[in-house]
Amino acid sequence: MSLLVIGACVFIIISLALAWLGTAIRIMRIAALQRIFPSSDHIIKSHIDFLLMALLIIAFYLLAKQLDVTYPDWVIWSMLIGGFTNPFTFIIVAMSPPDEFKPGPVFGASAMVSFIITTAGFVAAALMVL
Repeated sequence: MSLLVIGACVFIIISLALAWLGTAIRIMRIAALQRIFPSSDHIIKSHIDFLLMALLIIAFYLLAKQLDVTYPDWVIWSMLIGGFTNPFTFIIVAMSPPDEFKPGPVFGASAMVSFIITTAGFVAAALMVL
């Protein structure tokens, strides 16, 4: 269960790094970063999504602790893997010019698997604390 706390803390650190990256791109206008991430709105979306995932994970950790619930390993890993891969997809999209990202079959399949893993983990955790 402590993996949830570690994962949430890592997601918060990543989110803060993305906030600084967004600042460097949008406010400081660092040209090299603007070339790498031409769709900087997606950096901000990733920043917010990592924060949301961290908050959800901490909430489920605290609920489990309060209610004396122990999640199976697959639930913990599903929340952590999905909590990372979902926001990470925004970073990939940010590397394409706005409105020019064309997801291929590998990206589409990977995103779908990520969404399914995330959903399974969080739904299972929610059902366990009901």
